[in-house]
Amino acid sequence: MALTFTHKRFDDLELRELYAVLQLRDEVFVVGQKITAEPEIDGLDPQCVHILGRDGSGRLVATSRLFMDGDPVVVGRVAVANSMQRRGVGTKLMHYVHEVLGQRPAKLSAQAHLETWYVVLGWQPHGTVYFEANIPHLAMSRTPRINGITSIG
Repeated sequence: MALTFTHKRFDDLELRELYAVLQLRDEVFVVGQKITAEPEIDGLDPQCVHILGRDGSGRLVATSRLFMDGDPVVVGRVAVANSMQRRGVGTKLMHYVHEVLGQRPAKLSAQAHLETWYVVLGWQPHGTVYFEANIPHLAMSRTPRINGITSIG
């Protein structure tokens, strides 16, 4: 399956790209997971770099947002179109996220049922399960490795 990934700061998104990002997140989180629209569009998107994953026809099928100005970087709103889930698209999305992160440490709030998947991708869980938007979540972090040595800062 052909996928193309790019990333852009909010101000560089074209209007149709922003609309596609919000529409995909609505499909995944609001419709698919029954999260209300109020916390989904939270006013924080202008602070982020947005990951755009498109299929061969140019349709947005995966997205995420990165708060790159933080230390660690915060990864959020990881979303894959419902029709593309369980087909490796999320893994390709996260590999691209890792490319954008480079050697910077990062953290995210993972849905608890995805813990094993994130661990396989190199993320480590921290603490206990908590609820975010009425869905069990787990804090996770990723510390880059340089030549097999964990980077400390």
